[in-house]
Amino acid sequence: MSVLAPPSRPPRMEPVLLPLLRERFGDARFGTIRDRGNPRLECVIVAEPQQRATPVSQYVRLRVSVWARRDDGTGDIDAAQRLAADIELFLTGLWPPAPIVSIRHESGPVRMGDGDGTLCAYLVLLLTVSTVPAQ
Repeated sequence: MSVLAPPSRPPRMEPVLLPLLRERFGDARFGTIRDRGNPRLECVIVAEPQQRATPVSQYVRLRVSVWARRDDGTGDIDAAQRLAADIELFLTGLWPPAPIVSIRHESGPVRMGDGDGTLCAYLVLLLTVSTVPAQ
């Protein structure tokens, strides 16, 4: 007798979360890579699948990086950290959208330098995601 194993790959989370973030924080630019246009407020999210949580769910680390710039073009780390904290509060306060089962804090927001010397606010959220396809 053969037993079928449950699916082992979670769906991508960026397409689930980006529309919610764009609607809630309309003055910020959200994406999965940096915007070359250097927007005033920018947030990049990257979802990284991790180990299995249960036979039908998997952990996904959500990396959130936020940049804020003043009108003169200089960085505003305080504004970036505020927006990062607001994003975390919004996401952890949601009734998670399917296929997300739960969202919890892992670390941050912390000050972090990127490759060009600009500071950003960086946080990590841990998602538990169903690997069972929707019917």
